[in-house]
Amino acid sequence: MSAVAMVKPPPPRHTSSSSKRTSRPPPPPPQVGTKRKDHSQISSSKATSSSRPKINTGIADLSISIKFPVTLRDVKVFQKKHQLGQGTYGSVFMGADKVNGEIVALKRINTEQEENGFPITAIREVKILKALNHKNIVKLNEIVTSKEKGQIPKNVFMVFEYLEYDLTGILETPEIRFTQDHIKSWSQQLLSGVHYMHTNKIIHRDLKASNLLINKKGELKIADWGLARSWNNDMKRLTNRVITLWYRPPELLLGAIEYGPKIDMWSVGCIIAEMFRRSGFLKGSNEPVQLDLIFKVAGHPTKDTWPNIHSQCPLWKNFQKQALENPLPRKIRDTLRDRLPHPSWMTEKAKDLIDNLMILNPDNRWSAFQALDADYFFADPIVKPAHKLNMRFQVESVHEWEARKKHELHLKNGTLPAPPSHPRLVSK
Repeated sequence: MSAVAMVKPPPPRHTSSSSKRTSRPPPPPPQVGTKRKDHSQISSSKATSSSRPKINTGIADLSISIKFPVTLRDVKVFQKKHQLGQGTYGSVFMGADKVNGEIVALKRINTEQEENGFPITAIREVKILKALNHKNIVKLNEIVTSKEKGQIPKNVFMVFEYLEYDLTGILETPEIRFTQDHIKSWSQQLLSGVHYMHTNKIIHRDLKASNLLINKKGELKIADWGLARSWNNDMKRLTNRVITLWYRPPELLLGAIEYGPKIDMWSVGCIIAEMFRRSGFLKGSNEPVQLDLIFKVAGHPTKDTWPNIHSQCPLWKNFQKQALENPLPRKIRDTLRDRLPHPSWMTEKAKDLIDNLMILNPDNRWSAFQALDADYFFADPIVKPAHKLNMRFQVESVHEWEARKKHELHLKNGTLPAPPSHPRLVSK
């Protein structure tokens, strides 16, 4: 296997305004690592190159091919425990390796509903995760299957490292109390992982709170890479219907098919705002409502703020007349102060960070590299590394799916109001 080229970005260049600040270390560069070693290896030294089938997924720039070993381990080597989640292409379970007792997450890939027997999203996810190696990106350990002789296995599982929480589970569990130290650290860890993948020319295209896993060490890791793909500046036509609605940037809602890493940065801004609120920031029920919410908070685009909007967003013509007759001002900073359980945590520097991540024009929106250098991370309280966070939560583990089930039970018993329903992409 040939590894993906891991590129370090140039050192940060501070503008004249940033030179007035006190000296600080530069944001962490992306971790450049070798391919992970695991007992699946996705290739076998016992097989010749001619016996290793290569799967071409059509993902540009990823100079890596999946080479299946002669024999994949049987899923029976794991003891399947309770369910952790439910996705479009299968369920996620907690499992334990019967050999060494290691706790893992088993993501079942539903091969029966696919014409070709294996969903392309799963192939993409495997390919990308075997190419990336970063402390803030979830680790894929191996792939295991059931044993059907002469047939495509009915049960194929991706085996991931297990993390006790996801961010949605934490935010929607009232018993879990966290501090601004957690918000600041998890925001920085998220940006570090995003910076790494963008530096290596990969866009995620479905960043949201439920796709961010957190363990008892306070480490945050980006998961669910089924919509991710490699990217380069020459790509002129990309899938428009990506990113879950609440986290979808305005350019996609306005029909853009030529886009880049900045679509992920809008999602990051929504996620950070959600951590402060313990609830979604822009919670539209459909695309027109979502776009209306964005304009009411971020204002209408103008010729000065987004000069190339006509060429970039074909649907803007449907809104231009309304924007000219009744232009809405940008008031995102005022909106960020509303409905906060701890208003003092939303400092001016925190507003600066979210404000710059949620600029309408993607050309002016902050990159992850710029965001890592935000004043917010260097103001008191100084951002803490994961291992210094207090992770003694009252709930041992919780994920979005589990949190929803608990809410449904409380609602049935009349002890708790229903939580907001998070939108999902119908098709990946």
